[in-house]
Amino acid sequence: MQAGTAQKIVLNLFSTAVMVKLGRVYRGLMVSMRASNAKLLRRAGIIVGQIVGCDENDAAEFVQRAAGDVKLAVLLGLGWQPTEAIEALRRHEGNLRSVIDEQAHGPT
Repeated sequence: MQAGTAQKIVLNLFSTAVMVKLGRVYRGLMVSMRASNAKLLRRAGIIVGQIVGCDENDAAEFVQRAAGDVKLAVLLGLGWQPTEAIEALRRHEGNLRSVIDEQAHGPT
């Protein structure tokens, strides 16, 4: 049982590191998600609200405007126009952290 627990911990650490590196996690929150049902829509709203710093009604509106795409909803919540946000995510291969860092620090 102890060896199995150790293996599970190592695999969890590895998969978490991969998700962070791929840009699927931002500030410890899973942002590579498309909310497709009521439960995921609520979760997406919570994630967007925490990242953007807005109330749950505004966060739900951003998620709705983004058709459930959490990364896009975050950028909308940060004041981006939809077409600009989509293009920035495409340019950065979907990496939300890279998009936000570029906005804060300028292109690298």
